[in-house]
Order: sequence, then structure tokens, then C-alpha cells
Amino acid sequence: MQSMNKSQSLIFVLILFGLYGYSQSNNLTGSPYSLFGLGVESNSGTGRNSGLGNTGISLDAKFGINLFNPAAFSTLKENEITFDFGGSAELTNLTGGDANEQRSNYNFTNMSIAFNHNNDYGIGLTLKPATNVGYSLIGLENNIEGSDEQFTTNIGGTGGISEVRLDYARTFFKNFNVGIKASYLFGKIEENESIVTSNSYLEITETNYYNGAQLGLGLQYSLLDKHNFGFTIDLPTVLKGSKDVLIGKYSNSAYSTLEDTEGESIDNFYLPLKLGFGYSTKFKNLLLTADYKKNFWGATNQSDAIGDYTDQNIFGLGASYAVDPTSYKYWKRVDFRMGLNYNSGYLKVDDTNIDTYSASFGVGLPIGKRSLLNVSYTLAKKGTTDSILIQEYVNTLNINISLSDLWFQKRKFN
Repeated sequence: MQSMNKSQSLIFVLILFGLYGYSQSNNLTGSPYSLFGLGVESNSGTGRNSGLGNTGISLDAKFGINLFNPAAFSTLKENEITFDFGGSAELTNLTGGDANEQRSNYNFTNMSIAFNHNNDYGIGLTLKPATNVGYSLIGLENNIEGSDEQFTTNIGGTGGISEVRLDYARTFFKNFNVGIKASYLFGKIEENESIVTSNSYLEITETNYYNGAQLGLGLQYSLLDKHNFGFTIDLPTVLKGSKDVLIGKYSNSAYSTLEDTEGESIDNFYLPLKLGFGYSTKFKNLLLTADYKKNFWGATNQSDAIGDYTDQNIFGLGASYAVDPTSYKYWKRVDFRMGLNYNSGYLKVDDTNIDTYSASFGVGLPIGKRSLLNVSYTLAKKGTTDSILIQEYVNTLNINISLSDLWFQKRKFN
């Protein structure tokens, strides 16, 4: 790759990061459960993992960046630099009581750059959403106390938490990979509430800001070049919070500010200890993978007006098949994928867990010699219609591009 091409590539990545910042200011989910805590967890990841039921703790990074285990960065192809970015389109059908609603959203899933230097180490930098917020409660009617007059309340929330992540990994004893990650989490969640009466309009805007750091460790071990094991741990941490509040009132065509405060302290948000275990094996050209994750939310001793935090269990299974990954014939190199996933959720409302079942199908399409286009579709069912709860059917289309090229090569000719 010529130096001019490298410069163009870096400019391209900077443009993508700017687009990511713009997207984070809009609704990134249609889930009413994003009202809880810091929003719903993002399922962002590289395209290969999305098609494998969100598994990948034991997988290498020879087919693109693997964000499920920092140890995988040591398995990037030697002296290749990889740009990995993707997006998703989400169509959600909501049902509950007499309600039946459809929402659509678009979002970036990740933007990553990584390389392996002479097989000495692998390193990567990633920007991705950690949580997404996008809820709306429209037309809530109540009576004014001591009067027959009614007022209408409309509430909407947007924003989420983003993660900037640095991964570093090395290989020991040829089959044992060790990786560490350092993440900085930051973002804002904005809630707008309007209260409308026959002769006045009250508008309340509350913006909560959070930031904090988190460390993680990943291990991978390969036995007989067939059985692969993975382990991850994310240490518990605290996100510090503050808020801005603006309250304004329209009455008789005049606007007045009732309150305007900035930097007010709010309760910190606690992220739990997270453990992950993975296993994968190959039978000729068939790959089978399984992951289990446990997040100890119950130990954070946090409370929320809507529900309670509970320990979260996530199970994933995946399979992929390519006729012949080394073939010169295009369709023999195409990687076909499928997966299943169950997420118990960390939210319990009315003694009911808000859990999720999902099935995914995907394909990895080669682009040239080193790059890959990943496409996957996931159908998920979240929540229940029991009691006062909402059930979601979520259709998600993920498109991810992994672009690789050789760097750090000495010129043989002038």
C-alpha cells in the first residue's frame, strides 16, 4: 500500500468517527425498556459474531477483528492493518395491552482499527455504543388536583453511553493468548417532558452525564489445534454522574425560565463484575462455538423506580461453514453462519425478568484477497405481555465491512 493510500485510509476512518458522533445524538433504539438505568445494552460487534449468535470468546481474529475477547487481537494476520466498521437497521414491533406499535431505528455498531506487528503483539482501538436510549410516552392524561381540568404529559428520552476501547494482546507458548483492554465510558441521556394544559405549556429538559473507566482481561488457549477455549473478565467500576436541568413555561404567549441549573450531582452508576467462558471446535470446514456470560448486577446494590437489578446469564451457540476457504472459486470461500442466543436480562419488573430469545443467520462475503463483507439478520423476542409489561419482536439487519491490507513491509524496488 502506498503512503498516499495510507493517508487516505486514515482520513476515511476520521470521517467515520465524526459520523458516529452525529449518530449518537439521535434515537438509537425503539425499546421502551431503554427507560431503565443507562438504557438497553448494545449488541454491537463485528459482523462475524453477529451471525454466530453473538458468540466469539474463544474465536481468533483471522477473519476480522473480534471484540468479544481482547486476547484475540494477538491472532490478527501478521503485518496486516484492519479497518472494521458497521451499522445496523432495526425494526421493532411492540405489543402490550391494547397497544400495537412499530418503530424503526438505525445505528453504527462499531468502528475499529487494529494491527499485528511482526507477530510480536496485536493492538486495536475501537469506538462503539455501550448502551442505547430511545423511548417515548405520548398522551398521558391526568386530572389537575381539585379541578375537572385535565393535563397531558409527553415524555421522550434519547442518547446513550459510548465506549472508547484500547486492546493489547500477545501470544505465549504458541497456543496461549493473553490480552488486556482499557475502556473509557462516556455519554449523556436526555429526557424531555412536556405538560400541556388548556392555557399553559410546561417543558422540562433533564440531561444526565456519565463517565468512567473500566479494565478487562482475556485469555485464549488452543489444544491440538482443534479445541479452543476462551475466558474474559471485566472488572466492576463506577460511572460518575451529573445533570443539567432546564424548566421553562409558556403562558399567555410568553416564555419564562423557572429553573436553569448545570453540573448538579446525581447518584453514580455501578457496572458489575462480568465473566465470560467460550469454547469452539472444527470438524473439517464446520466451526461450532458456544459462549456463556454471567454479569453480577445483583451485587451492585442499585435501585430503580421501575424495577430491580438481577444477575444476568447469557448463553450463545453458533455454527459456520465454508466449502473451501482456500479455494480460488468465490462461492467456495463464502462463510455461512447461524446462531442462537438467550439473555436473561438484568432487569426485573413486577417479579418478571425481561429476557430475550434470538436466532441469527449470516454470511461472510470475500472482498479481494484480505477483506470481508459480513451481513447478518437477527430475529429476537424480548419481554412479555404479562402484567403491565411490553413484548418486543425485533428484526435487526447488520452490515459490517472488514478492510485489511499489508503494512510495515520494506520496499523491494524503488
